[in-house]
This record gives sequence, structure tokens and C-alpha cells, in this order.
Amino acid sequence: MHLNIFLLIILVVSFSSSAKTWRLCHEDKQYPPYITSEAQSSASSGLLVDILERAASESNIELYFTALPWKRCKQAVRDGTYDGLFAMIKTPKRTKQYAFPTNQKDYLNTADYVILYKRDSILHKAEFAGKLFTDKGEFNVAYYKKIKQFGLQAPAGYVLEQYIKQHNIAANTDYDLNLGIHQVAIGRLDGYLVEKRIGLAQVKALKQQDFVISSQGVIRKTHWYLPFNLDFYLQNKTEVTRFWQQIQKAREYVLKND
Repeated sequence: MHLNIFLLIILVVSFSSSAKTWRLCHEDKQYPPYITSEAQSSASSGLLVDILERAASESNIELYFTALPWKRCKQAVRDGTYDGLFAMIKTPKRTKQYAFPTNQKDYLNTADYVILYKRDSILHKAEFAGKLFTDKGEFNVAYYKKIKQFGLQAPAGYVLEQYIKQHNIAANTDYDLNLGIHQVAIGRLDGYLVEKRIGLAQVKALKQQDFVISSQGVIRKTHWYLPFNLDFYLQNKTEVTRFWQQIQKAREYVLKND
């Protein structure tokens, strides 16, 4: 009996020690309910972390999380300092820099990017009048340029920051989410582009819900992924592919039980 228990313990220890450790990077910002870690020394938590840890458990992988400024995080993964990063929108340019899953269902989460604007502002009135978004649900850039006062802003390094700069509708000053919400509330910024759940959660945390609201229209509906360093992926292709597949199952479970 004692011998059987001893052998079982040896087996469990052996299995645990064989688990690989993957180093993942994410932005060092508070983005509840998805990510709530602020600094490199803080423990990462949130819905995205729950999804990844569940997928890792099913794949016999141990995850080590590090929080860094987003631009540094992206560079560190390209350099191989870290193995992967989240959460990232897939673009043609980024598919050349990182390894993304080929199965479109292996994403971390669906994201709806909206505009946070001031209640009763020009943007609020324009959307109410049916002019801020087209009949197809697309943001009406041409109309916005006619009513633009201070411009729009989005988090630095994000795809939406590139979008507003390409269309020449960006504000002259860069703001993070908190300062952006404040500028919207005092009428010094037309709007701030951000994922809806993140934006509204932060508006509530800053107690600005009476002044700052979300557009009903969606600027962009997309998916977030966990891409990997290209060399790391090539060296661990089977394990990474299996992990991506587990993310799909973990996502469904975590979001269902949220």
C-alpha cells in the first residue's frame, strides 16, 4: 500500500516537473475585466488570464506572465525575450512579425471597439441623428471631419491609434485611457476609442458615468489573439497549436461561467 502511494507521488512529481514554462507578456495597464495587473512585480489576473491558465493546465504548460508597456512588450516578443503576448489584433503586418493561429476560432476573445464621448456632445447628437455611422454600420469619417473639434484618441501602439492617424482625425495630444476619459468629460477631447467593456468599466471606476457614455455604433468588431515569437513557434509548433486549440475550449468555459 505504502509502495503504491510512493510510486503515485513519484509519478505526479515527474509529470509536474516535465511541464514546460512559457513566458507571456501583456500591457502594464489596468483593463478590467480582462487584465488587472499594473506592474511587472504584480500577479496577473482577469478573464484573459483565466482563459490562458485553463488552456495551459490542459496542455501541461506553465505560464509566466510579465507586464510591460505595450510597445516594449511587442518588441520583447519579436526579440525572443518573451515567447508570446496578449491580447493582439491580427493584421497583415503583424502576421509577418508574430505567429498567429491559422484557425480563426482559436482566438482569446471578441472585442467591440466603440467611442467614449461626452453626453449631449456633438458626437452624441450626431449619432442620435443617424449621421455618425453609415447605414452599413461603419464610422462616417467624412461626416466626423465636418464636426471635428478636438479630435479622437486611442491607446498608444494600438491598431485604432493607427486608424485615426491615417484618417487625420487624431487629437494633437496622446492620452492614456484614464486621462482620455477625463478630457472627454471636460469637453477637451471629442472621443476616445477603446474596447467597450474596458472603457465602460473605467468610466465607472472614475465615477464619470453621468458625463461619459459609449457610442451605440461599433468602430471595429474584431478578435484578440495570443501570438508567439516566430522562432519559438517553429521550435514548438505542435505544442503551440495544441495550446491554441485549448484556448478555444477554455474561452467558452470561462466566459460561460463569468
